[in-house]
Amino acid sequence: MKTQTDNEVKTKIEKVLRESSVNTFEDTCFMYLAPEMADVHKNQPLEAASEAKYRGNLTGKLLIETRGGLLSAIAANMLSNDKPSSQQKKDALGEIANIICGNVVISLGRSGGGYKIESPKFLSKDELLKEEGKGSLVAEVILNFNEGRADIKFFVDSYSEAKEKKSD
Repeated sequence: MKTQTDNEVKTKIEKVLRESSVNTFEDTCFMYLAPEMADVHKNQPLEAASEAKYRGNLTGKLLIETRGGLLSAIAANMLSNDKPSSQQKKDALGEIANIICGNVVISLGRSGGGYKIESPKFLSKDELLKEEGKGSLVAEVILNFNEGRADIKFFVDSYSEAKEKKSD
């Protein structure tokens, strides 16, 4: 029974993560999916990453990684600026992580004190490597655009603890 419930939660999070990610890129960045670009972007190196951590009944983070020029395109479209600064690019990616994380966390529901989302943090490649393996990956979405690729991952750190409390 627990496994079925876990699978239902995972499926729900995957669905909300995908919908929230697509809607955020469309509404905030004016970017639309281009699935035909998957092969072009498949082996492109990591360009940038940002995370937004959340706390409540569950704790974890949302991680977004960009490839193939997507970082510049996000900032340029959000700010209507053809040449965004490095800081503007970092801030724009953080804002996208924050928006998507907020939408996914809302779908988790039932947190007595609500959920708190920390300020997003831009991660260097070294910081990203240190973060690998931390937390339990619950859902992942890969989105391809003409401008590049976004890998969006949703982690739950205290997933097991929360399940045990619910089953008591």
